[in-house]
Amino acid sequence: MKKLILHLYVLGVLGGQIQAAVVDAEGRAAGDLPNAREIALADALREAVRQGAGVDVLGSTGTSNFTLDFDRVLGSAFGHVKSYKVVDSRLGVDGIYRVKLSAEVEKGAPNAKNSLAMRELLLRKNSPRLSVRIDGPAGRQASALLEEAARDLQIQTVPPEAPCDFMILGDLALRHTGRQTLHGNPPQNVFATRGALRAVRADTGDIVVSDSLASLREIGSPLLEIPDAENDALERALRPEQTDGVPSILGKIIARWVTETDLGSVKRLEFSGITADDFQKIRSHLSEADKISAVWSREFDSQGISVLDVETRIDNIGLGQEVTKATSGRAKLDRSTENLLAFNSSGSKSVPDSATGAAQGDAKPAESAPWWKVW
Repeated sequence: MKKLILHLYVLGVLGGQIQAAVVDAEGRAAGDLPNAREIALADALREAVRQGAGVDVLGSTGTSNFTLDFDRVLGSAFGHVKSYKVVDSRLGVDGIYRVKLSAEVEKGAPNAKNSLAMRELLLRKNSPRLSVRIDGPAGRQASALLEEAARDLQIQTVPPEAPCDFMILGDLALRHTGRQTLHGNPPQNVFATRGALRAVRADTGDIVVSDSLASLREIGSPLLEIPDAENDALERALRPEQTDGVPSILGKIIARWVTETDLGSVKRLEFSGITADDFQKIRSHLSEADKISAVWSREFDSQGISVLDVETRIDNIGLGQEVTKATSGRAKLDRSTENLLAFNSSGSKSVPDSATGAAQGDAKPAESAPWWKVW
């Protein structure tokens, strides 16, 4: 009997080993892409699943453009990956950003949906704080739908005026165009949607993604009553079935959050009135510094704001000291948040606001009437 129990135990252990494989994988992305880190991490996880489970998650998601839909690939990969550890991440001298990781991958093809995988992922990584503020005739309903979708994914939602990590901003309107046949379906109520949604990193003003609803689209609903059909069409637009009900804008927020958690934070350095020579000295100095794995030049403007993004494990004080050292004290840290450091160079007089790019005290441009009032 004891031998039988031992035999069954050994079979169970071996069975567990057969069901999971530990693999090393590397992902790559062009370093000049704004989402290079997210794309490289998704590519590394995709490669790990290909090696460990024999499945190409790109094909299983029905995605034709990996660069645009990396969030769907990331979510699908987490349906197979039990755990992983990032071994290295950096921007190479060849301009390619690389992520190397070791992952434990489930054999076979798990049945977990994309939304379930992302929910489990956020339970492991903790949740970002998200506020939603959408204007326009359909703004209130759109905000409620996105907040509901976020809570379904275990994303913490907060009021627009509360401190947060990400904001979803924009405007949205629907216009009923009548009952018609759409995409070969029986006659239904059809609505033209128009608007623009964008996800923004709250402290840096960095745009994570702009949603495809910025272009005119037609959405149909089989419901007969116009108010019910309008709500149904709006939900179909924001939570499409092909993404398992996960709005693209939320998927990319999750991808950004996971990337920051696993690869280290990217801090934005803003310089007011810096010279081209000092800007280059800072870039070169930081590129060679310990605990800094990537430096991106985003913008240079000697009369306004110049911007560097830095992937680093140095705290803000240490990073400020490195910049001061590179410029022999000409660039000094003026203010900082968790992921934003603003420097005032010698001789500069104003520090523009990072989210608007306008100097403090500048007059705001006159606002035109919202487009939905003339649509």
